[in-house]
Amino acid sequence: MVVGLFLLIVFSGQAVPVFAADFPAPVGYVNDFADVLSSETKQTLEQQLAQLEEDSSIELAVVTVESLGGITIDDYAVRLFEAWEIGKKNEDNGALLLIAVDERKWRIEPGYGLEPLLTDSKAGRIGRNILETNFGGGDFDTGIAEGVAAIIKVVHGEDVPATFADVAGEEGGGGVWVLFFIGTIFLSYLSSFLSRSKRWWPGGIVGAILGVILGIFLASIVTSILAAIGLGILGLLFDLVLSKNYKKRKAGDLPTSWWSSGGGFFGGGGSGSSGGSFGGFSGGRSGGGGARGSW
Repeated sequence: MVVGLFLLIVFSGQAVPVFAADFPAPVGYVNDFADVLSSETKQTLEQQLAQLEEDSSIELAVVTVESLGGITIDDYAVRLFEAWEIGKKNEDNGALLLIAVDERKWRIEPGYGLEPLLTDSKAGRIGRNILETNFGGGDFDTGIAEGVAAIIKVVHGEDVPATFADVAGEEGGGGVWVLFFIGTIFLSYLSSFLSRSKRWWPGGIVGAILGVILGIFLASIVTSILAAIGLGILGLLFDLVLSKNYKKRKAGDLPTSWWSSGGGFFGGGGSGSSGGSFGGFSGGRSGGGGARGSW
């Protein structure tokens, strides 16, 4: 027992430094661990971020690392955010700008208190229009300096200028995503209608697959899981209702075509089932919000 306790203490003592080494203590608002910034840029940014906290109590940390050490940039950002406790207690008004040089990835992570200002779309716009544009040419000084300036504007309530692509993807894109969502529901319904009386599960499988695809397009694992579950259940309901009504119509020697069966929602004996209650669902927002990308 003594030996076991000794080994536990030894291994526990080794594990803590290894974990801590992944997240060194902050040296200021600007933590250029990858050494990609000039001393002038670091000094200017440090002054700007100190002034930001003095004026608004908002804490913005800039971090560059050479490598993420094999974990995703989302996971790294969340762990670092929690380890450093960026932002004021009970206000959650911190934000993290993380750049991983070897993986060529960036992440903007707002605290919960800043999410209404530093929204996912605005963070994504900053990343695409400023960070990626400059990082692609190797200009980290300009990219980070202008990225920080844009974040400061946003947390002060100002907007970020949008490119044509952003306008199409965010403002006009709302209608596109609505159409895409409706399309996924229709495909789930169609697969259920075509497989009536044969099997009861195809609509659920198709719905789950479409949900995963939807989440991939939105670059969100949480959305993939929620959409897969929601659309999968919806597909199963389609299958159960349509197959049940199909069998009723066959038993009553009634036509089973799409028009005559009301799209499969009308059963035999003049009674029908309505699928109007299966019109949609809502998903939860992602854990920390923000945006990520690569260059």
